[in-house]
Amino acid sequence: MNINDLELFIAVAKLGSFSKAADSFDTRRALVSRRIGELEKQLGAPLFIRTTRAMSLTPSGEQFLEQVEPLVGQFLNAARMVENQQSQLQGKLRIGLLPFMERLLDRQIAEFMRKHPQIKLEIFMVSGGYRELTRLGLDFVIDVGKLEDSSFVAKKLTSFKLKLFATPEYLAQHDEITCVEDLAQHSMIASTGGTIQNHIMIDDQTFSIDYSLITNDFSSLFSFCLAGAGIAFLPYSLVTEHLENQQLVSILPEIESDYIDSYLVYPSRQHMSLAAKMFASNIIDVAQELDKSESAYYSNKLK
Repeated sequence: MNINDLELFIAVAKLGSFSKAADSFDTRRALVSRRIGELEKQLGAPLFIRTTRAMSLTPSGEQFLEQVEPLVGQFLNAARMVENQQSQLQGKLRIGLLPFMERLLDRQIAEFMRKHPQIKLEIFMVSGGYRELTRLGLDFVIDVGKLEDSSFVAKKLTSFKLKLFATPEYLAQHDEITCVEDLAQHSMIASTGGTIQNHIMIDDQTFSIDYSLITNDFSSLFSFCLAGAGIAFLPYSLVTEHLENQQLVSILPEIESDYIDSYLVYPSRQHMSLAAKMFASNIIDVAQELDKSESAYYSNKLK
């Protein structure tokens, strides 16, 4: 049932005519008449007694008006309150991101700033994850892996797996890869800032991985992979555009890491500003979209 139709019904009931109600809403009389007719069909009962001289409520219409008028008023007051709060969103947020997270969230954070220009953001690249919350006085940290400190609140965002990627140029200069054993002849690269896969399990067989390059920064790992230094385990969400423009390709898609959980971590649910709540809600929505995109990609690759 449309809230606008209920507003029209109340206006017709109070003003006593379709024409006056139409004027008050700056619309056409025929539209008001049609909307009221559709409302009556939905309810299965006439709301007005129509004559050539006057219009009045039926008993059902009187009862409906008595019940619905205060509800519509409460709804409109609530909507105005939210709109006012939205227009008053302001303050400063201090956000901690693991290296490489800025690559996933740059557009979403830019869009958040466009929607809420009164909110000032301070973004910190934090290698220590949620452990930096207190030291840096952060409102949120987006972290991965197990949360070991129960004094913080952690809202799970998504779970993802790492897959193998390399550049076409690297693959063209090295031996063909048709099975996991072939990886031993290739340059494998990893990051201590991510999750190093020292072993791969395929059909109850374990294969060790010998890395040619290890960096302590996940963003550097991504850059080295993109530069053609070797093969890296990366999340699909990080490489989406590079797959589309063929700067990277997927290798042995049946090989994947264990699930890695990501969390939005913050000190307390209490005393959160409206700006902080809005940012948290936005990040949760973003994570859900990334999760859908990653799941859809790999389900299609393995069909």
